[in-house]
Amino acid sequence: MSAVEYVATTQNRPEKRSVDEFPDRFDQPEDAYEGFFRADSAKNAPAWAAVMSYPHVRVSASGNMSRYETPNAYADAADWTSREATGWVRSEGVPPRRLHESVDKVHLLGGWTRFNVDGDPILENRVTYILTRLDGSWGIQARFGVDSYAGHEIEETTVATERLAKQFVTHVAEGDLTACAKLCRLPLTVVHIGNVITATSESDIVELLRSYSGRGINLKRAKAVQTGTRGAVVEVVTEFNDGERESGIVVVGKQHDKWLIAGTSKIAR
Repeated sequence: MSAVEYVATTQNRPEKRSVDEFPDRFDQPEDAYEGFFRADSAKNAPAWAAVMSYPHVRVSASGNMSRYETPNAYADAADWTSREATGWVRSEGVPPRRLHESVDKVHLLGGWTRFNVDGDPILENRVTYILTRLDGSWGIQARFGVDSYAGHEIEETTVATERLAKQFVTHVAEGDLTACAKLCRLPLTVVHIGNVITATSESDIVELLRSYSGRGINLKRAKAVQTGTRGAVVEVVTEFNDGERESGIVVVGKQHDKWLIAGTSKIAR
């Protein structure tokens, strides 16, 4: 990134901004989170791309998944036209909260509000950001979006998605990996540090789960932490007979009146 970045103003003329305003390295997960909204609101595509870890994915509970292999791919795809058509001029992140963390990976509960030129809110959403530290710098590896946030918890969604998460762990404990796969939406996204796996078939999912066979797994907690009318992010904490503990999240959405898991990320302890 050069010493000076150029971003478009509302008059579409370039405006010089200091590189300090748009860094490409972040010491803390929250720094990358804040940089995300700063670059987005400035419509600075290279700076927006610089807050990510790659490959980067966004998984929507409502059904969409986007994947970008490189910063250039992300920057080239950046487009604010549809948002501007709604009157949008900036986005503001909600105060983030760490749900799970390790040395190189954090599940960060956050989200955003979009505003028009008068400062009136247009739209809200809740998103869980999966941040990873690669080469000493934090970036957003993935985003799990609820995409139907109603401003409050949706009890129906909470009950249904927590039940689904419990069923999934029960099937793992029983060794019925095929039943687990049928609780997932294709493609299924699995987020690791510096690597994102996209499972495109039920057999792919079964293979991903084989490492759990015979270990003995116990569910400690399944709790919806972000909900909307069409989906949720559910915290899933499990413990194995060997003493290892996993703190994970799944993004769950409704497809053809059926709740299905669309993406997952875990942190082992």
